Amino acid sequence: MAEYREVTDAQAWDEIVNAHAGHPMQAWGWGELKERTGSWTARRIVVERDGSFEGACQVLVRKLPWPFGHICYAPRGPVTDHAADVPQVADDVAAWCRANVSAVSLKIEPAVTAQEVTMPAPWEPAEKITLPNTATIDLAPTEDEIMAGLHSKKARQYIRKAGRSGVEVRRATEADLDAIMDIYHHTAETDEFFLHSDEYYRTAFSACADVNQVFIAEIEGRPLAFLWNITTSGTAFELWGGVTDEGKRLRANYLLKWHAMCTAKESGAALYDMNGLLEGGVSTFKLLFAGEPTVWIGTFDRPLSPLYHVWDGALKLYRRLFK
Repeated sequence: MAEYREVTDAQAWDEIVNAHAGHPMQAWGWGELKERTGSWTARRIVVERDGSFEGACQVLVRKLPWPFGHICYAPRGPVTDHAADVPQVADDVAAWCRANVSAVSLKIEPAVTAQEVTMPAPWEPAEKITLPNTATIDLAPTEDEIMAGLHSKKARQYIRKAGRSGVEVRRATEADLDAIMDIYHHTAETDEFFLHSDEYYRTAFSACADVNQVFIAEIEGRPLAFLWNITTSGTAFELWGGVTDEGKRLRANYLLKWHAMCTAKESGAALYDMNGLLEGGVSTFKLLFAGEPTVWIGTFDRPLSPLYHVWDGALKLYRRLFK
């Protein structure tokens, strides 16, 4: 029988996540960011069986209008030692959500593949929040081996070209946030994608301080590009990035990504995840490094109340009408 322990200390929770190679979206800071910028409350649960660790999960909880109760969401959770343990731990976390927060459903998006895991009924495929198709790099080999294994010769050439051109990469500080946001607004306008408010990213810089790895590329003091990762022992995960027109010409984004990979490896991360592939553009750029896509299993909902399908149907209708 599963036993549950709720963790309320940030250091203790992150030690658990790192001890079991959890995803950085399961780290304390990501939950804190969601609490400080939205209507989520983070709950952090360790699941034990026969006195031994079975899994852990940071669950984001949001209150719904009466009579639905709450929805629960575990971004890139649960944390397990083995991919095969995900279905059982997910079931145990779902039982905790039903009993403790009157949840109508639990949504999960574990970073495991369909070759590793099958989610059985009553889990249902659900609308994705994070993209299941991504590009990843195994960080176990040496730096030289990783460089030699990059998919495209062009990527290796551009990394070296940027270095020869005088592009330098360093860790960003809070003082760099204005420059980072300028670059990000330029990139979003050029590539036509949505941004949060500037305050969201400033909050992320403080809330995720323990997992942030934020980098900026420059030449002669001029900002060219930035890359914002969150990192645990399991994964370095790209959240946001942008590049100026000059940065593109100098291939600063190639050197920046390589530097981020090396830093992630040095910090003990096992995997580098470039976070999502769409069509063309930045996805083509990512695949110059990785070659083949990695396809995670996707998003699944576990209904926990007879009202789940009523809520889910109403939500889908709302999205169709007001998209």
